[in-house]
Amino acid sequence: MNEQNAPATISNKPQFVISEKTLAPAALSMAVRDAKIVTVRQSIESGFPSINKIVKTIGFKETASVIVMQIVRLETLLNLTKPLPPESLAEIASTVVDVCLESGININAADIDIVFRRVMKGEYGRFYGSIGMQDVVGWFNSYISEKAGEYVQIRMNESQEYNTHTPRANEFGRTYDIQRHKEAFKDYVDNLKSKENE
Repeated sequence: MNEQNAPATISNKPQFVISEKTLAPAALSMAVRDAKIVTVRQSIESGFPSINKIVKTIGFKETASVIVMQIVRLETLLNLTKPLPPESLAEIASTVVDVCLESGININAADIDIVFRRVMKGEYGRFYGSIGMQDVVGWFNSYISEKAGEYVQIRMNESQEYNTHTPRANEFGRTYDIQRHKEAFKDYVDNLKSKENE
């Protein structure tokens, strides 16, 4: 089959080319914002790379810098009075990357943006003056649980689509079941009688 006659395939996933240039923290953040992914389901269906892939491609520290950028942006937009010192920023970002890697859930670049966007909207509560390690890790743990639930829901929907079992509704099936139950009851009664005669 030549290329002109090949069937066209349609994909609703954005074509995201993974390279060191596209995975640079600033480029990745802009690509995610441009994609306007706002729900967990959209994140699952997106073509954005997982944190695992990002770490393997550009390294752990560079991946953590994506989180650092988001935290600094958050502190600026929320006008927090006590911004985190650089050492704390690095430690929190590293811990978040570890949490994402250890979760077993496919956390990707879009998920990071969703979490921080929710924080800015106040969905994880209010902040008075500063944020800390427990706040940031708590947001991600909450989100990871939500995404795991969404994966379960998707799998349940898929299994229902492919479930071909239908109960027997025809007359033959009912007759067969009735006969089988009668035979089982007869065997039970015979068994009781033989035990009484012993």
